[in-house]
Amino acid sequence: MRELTLYNIINRVDELPEVPQIAFRAIQLLNNPETDVSSLAEVISSDQALTAKVLRLCNSAYYGLPRKVTTVSEAVLIVGFSSIKSLVLMITTQSTMNKGLLGYKIGPGEFWRHSIATAETARLLAQHLRQDKHEECFIAGLIHDIGKMVLNQHALPEVYRATNLSQKEQIPVHLAEQKILGFDHAGIGAALAERWNFPPILVESIRRHHSLKPFYVADVPMLLPTIVGISNLLSRAVDTNSTRDWNTLEEHSAIIETQLGLDLDQLRSLAPLIRRRIEQTSELVMQE
Repeated sequence: MRELTLYNIINRVDELPEVPQIAFRAIQLLNNPETDVSSLAEVISSDQALTAKVLRLCNSAYYGLPRKVTTVSEAVLIVGFSSIKSLVLMITTQSTMNKGLLGYKIGPGEFWRHSIATAETARLLAQHLRQDKHEECFIAGLIHDIGKMVLNQHALPEVYRATNLSQKEQIPVHLAEQKILGFDHAGIGAALAERWNFPPILVESIRRHHSLKPFYVADVPMLLPTIVGISNLLSRAVDTNSTRDWNTLEEHSAIIETQLGLDLDQLRSLAPLIRRRIEQTSELVMQE
């Protein structure tokens, strides 16, 4: 039996799977506080397909802009840097995330649907809690499961075994992965995000998305990992009516209320809005 470690897997991965270099360049600029509108617009505009999709989405009813925007520069100015970052990442990862993950028995479209659902739920929770960085929550939710893509590509036999073990023992997949591999998709995703110089809080949000335990930096609670962890469960509970995920949320209700000040009834009350957001975004991005 071959021996796989977290690091000999990530050493095979040079970049986000199949994500165009244009995405990296745009995200790098967006993470630089000194980036100006013209620099960002120039990078996005260098890709005609990306430009067309950014403009179409910005002009959709979802954003409800008072007038039609015709250039990327206008879009960045009106919609904002943070929203453009979310759009660029969402657009450039769609084709890859829309594929099935055979090892996890996830069909075409299902992985993308859950990623979008988690992203929208995280953004909605951040807005509900009046957190400043709504788009950071969206991005963290969008890529929280990126480790699954890597394991499905580089450790397919082990993923099959983990999925089968999960079903046989009725345990979550990430726990089955730990039994088979000694690590899970959250650990792989975090290690890669760290290697790609993602912000530390985003790395921790990926690493901790199966744990709702509080995360502190210098004794200050960081809510992003908790929001992503809750959104991972809540989005699936709402979108697929998963009893298991509602039960898990209930088991962690004390932590959720302490961290976010929300009880289970309040989370349930958000379900219709979450469901509507998921449908709106899914339909919007899938349009050609």
